[in-house]
Amino acid sequence: MNFIIPLILIGGGLVAIFYFRPKNEGNVTEIKYMQTKTIEELKEMFSQMDANGLGNEYREFVELKGNIVSDNLVETPFSNRKVAYCQSELAQVIETTEQYRDSNGNYRTRTNKNEVPISNEKTSQEISFIDNSTKEPISIEINATGCKLDIPKTFDKFEPKNNLNNYRYFNSFSFSRFGAETIGFKMIEKTIEANQNLYVIGEAFRVGNVIHIGKPMDNKKPFIVTTKSEEDLVNTSNRKSLILLVGGIAAIIIGIIFLIRLFS
Repeated sequence: MNFIIPLILIGGGLVAIFYFRPKNEGNVTEIKYMQTKTIEELKEMFSQMDANGLGNEYREFVELKGNIVSDNLVETPFSNRKVAYCQSELAQVIETTEQYRDSNGNYRTRTNKNEVPISNEKTSQEISFIDNSTKEPISIEINATGCKLDIPKTFDKFEPKNNLNNYRYFNSFSFSRFGAETIGFKMIEKTIEANQNLYVIGEAFRVGNVIHIGKPMDNKKPFIVTTKSEEDLVNTSNRKSLILLVGGIAAIIIGIIFLIRLFS
């Protein structure tokens, strides 16, 4: 049993260094060396493939820079703002008490707070995306499996149960069903604003007459949709690689020290 913790530390460190770090660095390499393509260039490429009878089968891994376009903005559930896209999370915050024995064998009481997830909602399956090369948008499969969506958290708040009448979202709630231990709710929104600039890496393919960007068929290639700039994304990924390297080495060293102590 004493061997389990050091082996977990060593194994975790090796996985961080030799799996997660190379995977992250592969994504950084794709970002650094890819040439940005315009939507117009992408359309021309599909037209050429059509001339060769390959338009419906053609797929291309691309980097795009542009902005979201939406004629029908959606309202966020908690902050009631108009945005192009929203992910929202709601959690019930409960408070429970328990008795335990302290180190001297005396009974004591402590209070614990826990969050119980209630909902995780997304506003749409796709978003429209455009750049300066054309007025015809393409579709980004933002909620597709494999999409690494990196958008800001614009609302993050805990609200006591007695204050929830200030939110339209809770008008239909029956709080009695949540129990007396409920002290309030945690609300989170991640949003993309109207006309927000986006950086996108993914695979272009066509569905009918519309070009879509989605998860590449090659699982080693990333599908990224972010409100960050390319430079910010590279810097963030470089920091992550450094953390994985340093953290992995530290975990291995600590695990080895534990093993040495067990045998000494």
